[in-house]
Amino acid sequence: MKRSLLALASLFVLALLARAAETPASGASHFAALDPLVGGVWIATLPPQKDQPPMRLELRLAWTENKQGVRFDSTWLIGDKRAPYTSGLYAWDAAKKSLVIFYTDSSGALTEGTVAPEDNVLAHELTLANQDGSVDHVRARLTKVSPDAFTNEIFIQQGTEWNKIVEVRYERHG
Repeated sequence: MKRSLLALASLFVLALLARAAETPASGASHFAALDPLVGGVWIATLPPQKDQPPMRLELRLAWTENKQGVRFDSTWLIGDKRAPYTSGLYAWDAAKKSLVIFYTDSSGALTEGTVAPEDNVLAHELTLANQDGSVDHVRARLTKVSPDAFTNEIFIQQGTEWNKIVEVRYERHG
């Protein structure tokens, strides 16, 4: 009896190990468009504001421990001060057959949506739930410029129009 249970347990463990070994490879293709952004520190300089210190954004992307997602954090760099801004996750949603994004910002707003690769662009279709309960529809387009640079264009829907609210260029440092 003990031998049978031990054999069954061994088969179960082997099956789990085999599945774990194949999971990153199968999941990796879902993240191919994000892979070039993982690693290093990305810095974007924001357009100067009158009578304000220089503002930059720092962005870090890293694989989750199980290689089934990419987590990210961004921080405002205002003069010589740091202020956390966003923390989130990209993951594969098998039910939607889509890459999805989910993040919160320092004001408590929650943003979620889908991400679709379009050549060298990652097109984000997002819903932003603001702290007051209002909802905004947002589009973001991350366009790869070079191995160490991309632009981020952000549009907000106002009525039937999509208005660009900002475009910044991120460059990889380190």
